[in-house]
Amino acid sequence: MRAVAAVLAAMLTVAAPAAADIELFGGNPLLDAIKGNDLHFDGRRPLIHAALVGNADAVEILLRHGANLDHRDKLGNSALFYAAGAAYFDVVAVLLDAGAKKDLENRQGLTPLMAAAGHGHLEVVQTLLAGGADVTRRDYTGRTALMWAEWNRKTAVVAALRAAGVRE
Repeated sequence: MRAVAAVLAAMLTVAAPAAADIELFGGNPLLDAIKGNDLHFDGRRPLIHAALVGNADAVEILLRHGANLDHRDKLGNSALFYAAGAAYFDVVAVLLDAGAKKDLENRQGLTPLMAAAGHGHLEVVQTLLAGGADVTRRDYTGRTALMWAEWNRKTAVVAALRAAGVRE
């Protein structure tokens, strides 16, 4: 299984994924498994792995070939959640453009907006707000995205959320 994971990781970091897409799903068993979303590492499908490493090109390729946009791993985290929490703005943009559900919560009730706000990722927060993310959602402890930003002293994000009219 580690060998498969290593091959998948290498594929997700190729320098020219657009060129790789030409023959991406042409008879290679590993690539056919990726196309069918049949690879699972810790409950994570290839799209989540691509988001975890911030590879927007790989995300686009996987989406073009039928990847499940809103699949969640065993923690309940989606590709959008991981990209938002890691400040992979380009991956967030690709996923939102493809129609990812902005407010999918994980097993702790956290949404991508909360993850981005709590880590202080201003550009991602602004993108999620512009895309209509629900600022009133609360995690299972009762915290909103604004509360996460305040808790972690992410002043720029707090200011942006307040400027957007968020009060609690």
